[in-house]
Order: sequence, then C-alpha cells, then structure tokens
Amino acid sequence: MNHFVRGFLCAILLSLSVLAASDSLADNSADRTGGAHHYVEVNGAKLYTESFGRGAPIVFLHGGMIFFDNNYAKQRDYFAAYRRVIGIDQRGHGHSADGPWTLSYQQMADDTAAVIEKLGVGPVDIVGHSDGANIGLLIARDHPALVRRLVVSGANLRSGLSAEEVRQRSQWPAAQLAAKLQTISDGFPPWFRTDYAKVSPDGADHWMTLLAKSYQMWIQPVVIEPADLKKISAPVLVMAGDTDFTSLEDTAEIYRGLRKGQLIIVPGTGHGMFLKSPDLVNLAIREFLDPSENGPTAR
Repeated sequence: MNHFVRGFLCAILLSLSVLAASDSLADNSADRTGGAHHYVEVNGAKLYTESFGRGAPIVFLHGGMIFFDNNYAKQRDYFAAYRRVIGIDQRGHGHSADGPWTLSYQQMADDTAAVIEKLGVGPVDIVGHSDGANIGLLIARDHPALVRRLVVSGANLRSGLSAEEVRQRSQWPAAQLAAKLQTISDGFPPWFRTDYAKVSPDGADHWMTLLAKSYQMWIQPVVIEPADLKKISAPVLVMAGDTDFTSLEDTAEIYRGLRKGQLIIVPGTGHGMFLKSPDLVNLAIREFLDPSENGPTAR
C-alpha cells in the first residue's frame, strides 16, 4: 500500500480513537430544537440543511462518514450566538439519502454551491473539516462569488495513489474489498455507526455501502491540483492538528499555494480537533472570520 494512503487510513483510525472518548450524538450534540430544518433539492439529490442563529451566514461542511450534528457539536451554539449557522449533510450522509450515484468531491462542491444559491445567502463564510475542507477548496475555486472567507481543517491535495494503483484497486475481488472496508469500519469509534443508524433515511444496513462509495472517492489520485490553489481569491485559514493525518509538509503546501492564506497548527491534536480542542479552534476561526481591529490579516 502506498505510504500516504497507509498513513492516511492509520491516522484516521488513531485520530478517531480520540473522538471515541467523546459522547454519542444523543449525549454530545446540542438540542436540535429551535432551528430550521429542511431539505433542499439540487442536482437530483435532496440535501438536509439546518439553520441556527441570526447574522452573517457561516456554512459548515462535515467530514466523511459523519454529518453536521456530530461533527460540529461544539461549534454550533458558539457561532449561532452571533452568526447564522448553516449545516449541510452531503449525499448519503446524516439525514440526506443516498442514491444511484458515485460520490465525488466535485459533485459535493457543486451540490453545496447550489444549496447556497437556493438559500439566497451568498457570499458566505465556509468552515470545512476533512472531506468538507476539500469540498470547501473546490467551491472557492469554482464559485468565488459565493465565498467570502474559507476555513479548511485536515484538507489534502492528493491521495498518494497513482491512476494505475486506483485502477488496480477498482478490480479487487469482492472479498478483498469487503475485508478492507470492514477494517476501516472497525477502526471508527462506535458512535459513528450508531449516530448514522439513528438518522439515515437509508437505514442502518446502508452503512457499508456508503463506506464503499467514500473509499473510492478517498483513493482518487487528485483532490485539487496544487496550481489551482492560486485561483482561489478568498482569504483562507488552513488548520491542522500537529498529529493530523495530512502531514505538516502537505498542509504547508496548501497554505503556501494560496494567494491569501493563513496557517495555524493546533498543538496536541490530531484529526479530531473540533471535538478535542473546541475553545482554541473556535477562537481561531472567529478571529479569522471576524478579525478584531488589531487582529491578523491574510498575507
């Protein structure tokens, strides 16, 4: 296995072991009453959206195999106290149904842009974690008029696999692929799957189907071309834990490739910084999105 992909999967499992110490959705998420909850139909899919608070909008984009409620349980109420918080569950994730399609970052980016346009809230600030960070970069590249500022955490430019290696994996026997997916699934904290079962309109048994689709998306060779980072005109805060699955060197490559980038490495954290270090993470995001008079400015 390619060293990056091996490291990617191992680091996810290590990072998620930290998240396992967090409570399940039922115990850890804020009460979902009081907000607006509805579906927005875009590009043949119905995406579940939530909205809380009032003020300038912030759109939160979740990571893979989780969804807005459990990814941002410690951010929602903090930011809704002074901004409008919008959460979107991507295709097949959380409350949004899956369908007869493959998953791709590009499709999710186009879906999200369409939701923002239908809600009539752009330009917005976007906070994306992991898969959501990759989606955020693509939105900022392709739909610049919709993005005021962007925060990405745990983003990656590439999987580390060549096109040939991806082709070979696409031809794995069913038993080999099933074993790989089971290993990945077993490494997730139990609440990933129980939270999914509580809310998914596809039912608990669809979990492995979603994981198979996500795995094929994760191993694609390129998420965004490094040269395309220069096309992003919005200021971008690049965040990562010092033990995140994306290496510090790759994170710095993203930062250096941006025209208006800022960088913060959160100490003592991995991929689960939004749950493990919410005070520091929330403060950093708030200072970036709404800088004080003497606060930092994008370079």
